[in-house]
Amino acid sequence: MNGARLALFTIFTLIAQVALVPSIAIAGVRPDLTVLLVVIAGLRGGPIVGTLTGFAIGLLQDLLTPETLGMNALAKSIVGWQVGKISGQLALEGPPLYLGLVSAAVLAHDFIYLLALTRLDIVRFLLTFVTHAIPAAIYTGIVALLMAMLALVLGQGALARPQGGRNG
Repeated sequence: MNGARLALFTIFTLIAQVALVPSIAIAGVRPDLTVLLVVIAGLRGGPIVGTLTGFAIGLLQDLLTPETLGMNALAKSIVGWQVGKISGQLALEGPPLYLGLVSAAVLAHDFIYLLALTRLDIVRFLLTFVTHAIPAAIYTGIVALLMAMLALVLGQGALARPQGGRNG
């Protein structure tokens, strides 16, 4: 994925997260398409691309809600780096990978984000994590699974296939 294409996907994903995702919420639970993009970028481009994508989309997301400035950028950067680091060691590829990996990435992102947001108030953190993060992780994992299956049906192959060399 080249830089211009990734920038377009980043803008499109952020617009979809703000405009489309609220309409597909189930009982107030929304998938996190931004973390999904960070996972794909990390899988395809390695830790540097994952980190930069996470930082860029996180910062853009933070600019929409200035009181949380930096929290999404930090959490998504860490997730992008970690996904990129493990991408070469994954033995599994295809739809099952996306369900598990994307769900775990959303949980990791929300863990970091909520720790900062709740200022280490453990009761508030746990309540929010259980009622928001876990359902959002499951929903986002299912969206990733459906996208991976759609990519296979359309003949695009695996979403995680790297194009070019990896950094990091």
